[in-house]
Amino acid sequence: MLYGVFSDVHGNFEALEACLERLRKEKVTHFIFCGDLIGYGPDPEACVQRVAALKNTVSVMGNHDAVFVLPELESFFNREASLSLDYSRSQMSEDTVRFVSTLPQSFQGENFTVVHGTPLDPIKEYFSSCMQFKVNYHLWKGQICFVGHTHLPFYIRGNEQECGVFLNRSDDFVVKLEEDMRYIINPGSVGKPRDNNPRASFGIWDTDKGTFRFIRQEYDYHPTQRKMQAAKLPSFLVDSLSLGI
Repeated sequence: MLYGVFSDVHGNFEALEACLERLRKEKVTHFIFCGDLIGYGPDPEACVQRVAALKNTVSVMGNHDAVFVLPELESFFNREASLSLDYSRSQMSEDTVRFVSTLPQSFQGENFTVVHGTPLDPIKEYFSSCMQFKVNYHLWKGQICFVGHTHLPFYIRGNEQECGVFLNRSDDFVVKLEEDMRYIINPGSVGKPRDNNPRASFGIWDTDKGTFRFIRQEYDYHPTQRKMQAAKLPSFLVDSLSLGI
């Protein structure tokens, strides 16, 4: 089975459509979404509705999605993030707010777990180190824990004795999932990459071959930037799409 694994869309409909079109061409039939549909970008309503309509999809709540049920989270956001969330609120229908507000904080599937942050703290904590791997090792089930939040494509491979962190910088890199190892996999961000590469970042988990493939997909971000400018969103957020930050 092929799972399209993606995260951190952040209201960027053009990037989301490019991601889903690429996954369609790759004959993906199931989807795993690791959180944050809204915030930053100009199209929260369209992005939520697009993901909500996907069949065979597992989705979890991200920290931006969670502000409707955990408003205290906004104190952790910087000025640009707070302003963009105000905009997102103004653009979202009641049904859309209800959808993101009722997403689970974690999901347990067959041989995999999905959270936005970490199993210990699914909403706020950024997963990025072997120390966290050791702390969380017995808090998730299955061989793989899919995460988001950092906007960086990487994986952590380890067991109870060893661990390594690997940041992916390749366009089409395949990780062979070793049977005696467990993995934290972050597919990167579809709508707002932060690794100095503006292309949408996501991946494909092939359960038959036991592999995960990191993918980068070009898209035209200029229409997104023009909509952000028209909405008077912060200029830093507009520029970040072309810079990959």
